[in-house]
Amino acid sequence: MVSTFTSASEVSTSPVKNDTHGATEEIASQAVDKATQATAKEIAKETARETAKETAREIARQMSQECVARRLRQVNRTITRLYDEALRPYGLTVNQLNILAVILSERQIQPGQLGQALGMEKSTVSRTIDRMARKNWLQVSAGKDSRTQLLRVTAKGRQLLLSVTPIWDTLQQSVLSSDDGQNILQMLALNTEPVETPQAQMPDIEAPLAADDFYL
Repeated sequence: MVSTFTSASEVSTSPVKNDTHGATEEIASQAVDKATQATAKEIAKETARETAKETAREIARQMSQECVARRLRQVNRTITRLYDEALRPYGLTVNQLNILAVILSERQIQPGQLGQALGMEKSTVSRTIDRMARKNWLQVSAGKDSRTQLLRVTAKGRQLLLSVTPIWDTLQQSVLSSDDGQNILQMLALNTEPVETPQAQMPDIEAPLAADDFYL
């Protein structure tokens, strides 16, 4: 007769093995879930980073194409170059011409007031005034006290301005009639037409001056 007796050890071991196997599977499943969640989070972070980068690139493209300050700076450089090249034979820059014009219109002015009128830094005003004074275009004198100066245009500076006025007129009309010029006028909300200074209305000068006459 075959015995069907099962030992106590066999009876007690079987459930333990099953429980251990189940626990292992649960731990493995949790580990897989955590890994999947971590991967999903990393993917989401990377997607967010790429989206932010692309958004920044799109904004940068729009900004570089439409920024008024950038476009005006580019236009200003281009136009300034045109004026400077035309005035170079006289040893004059458009910035210096504007200084002559502002001082002449006020008769005399302090350097600080000149800087405010033209939006120039104090150091730039000082350097430019020194150069123009050395060329005898400007007279620098003491003000009411030793801390102030007064700027006046000399006779040579005045004749220089008159001599380059036809060049300035031509440039004004050329620039303002261009697309860039029209855009500038629209941006500044100006509605003006370029005005040519009639030669008949200009004060008489002793003799036509050549460009070389304005160099030291």
